[in-house]
Amino acid sequence: MILVTGGGLLGSEVIRVLGKEHDVVGTFNSRPREGAVRLDVTDRDGTIRAVGELKPELIVHTAALTNVDYCEDHEEEAMAVNGRGTRNLVDAARGAGSKVIYVSTDFVFDGSKGMYREEDPVCPISVYAYSKLMGELHVKELNGSAIARTSVVYGNARQNFVSWVKGSLEKGLTIKVVTDQYNSPTLSYDCAEAIAAMIRHGVSGIYHTAGGERVSRYEFARKIASFYGLDGGLIEPIATSALKQKARRPPDSSLDVRKISAYHRMLNVMEGLRKMEEVR
Repeated sequence: MILVTGGGLLGSEVIRVLGKEHDVVGTFNSRPREGAVRLDVTDRDGTIRAVGELKPELIVHTAALTNVDYCEDHEEEAMAVNGRGTRNLVDAARGAGSKVIYVSTDFVFDGSKGMYREEDPVCPISVYAYSKLMGELHVKELNGSAIARTSVVYGNARQNFVSWVKGSLEKGLTIKVVTDQYNSPTLSYDCAEAIAAMIRHGVSGIYHTAGGERVSRYEFARKIASFYGLDGGLIEPIATSALKQKARRPPDSSLDVRKISAYHRMLNVMEGLRKMEEVR
């Protein structure tokens, strides 16, 4: 049995994809879902008890506090969920004899060069990034476990960059999008497929399971407009400095995905958008 923490954009897709090949149990914290078990990773005793009772072969840990600016203002909460919460889950997994695949982020890098390989040195520049790195360090202590780093996840569930751009342009609204932040936009379903491949091949260590294309946020928005036949002229290019965001963003945190390509080919932006419509 595989336990999947979190029911957000990625977690829901991981449950859907893994459910094709495995017995999968999801979790919830505040909003109950049918078939899911309650799990609050900040509750150490409760986490150890729940995982000990379920005894999953594997835990895919997608649950996290991911709002970058919120984390900057709520450092203790970010560390409690992303850092110590992951430690609690790792300790629970160790006691239950479970392995862990931990979903991490491109933001563990400072963005000074881009197209990061798995072995490149990390350098978090925000509270969110630091808290996720702490999670990585705890997972590394568990033999046979793996880390799947991803970037700018989009998909059919919940609000995300694609739904915001598409929805705004459909209403004829002008939107401002930065030209100087580069990432590897990742379809949630594709990332889930990559994680399924990692499980299938029994891999351990760090893998970059992000989209197969490096683009700026502005370029990404233009591609979304083109794919849906919307007016790209409504997308106004701006610099990051104009947004006055609370937390610093890496200028170029794009990820090199050659390592995971041995097991799964990550989709580029246009392929990802097509697949998103296919699996809706």
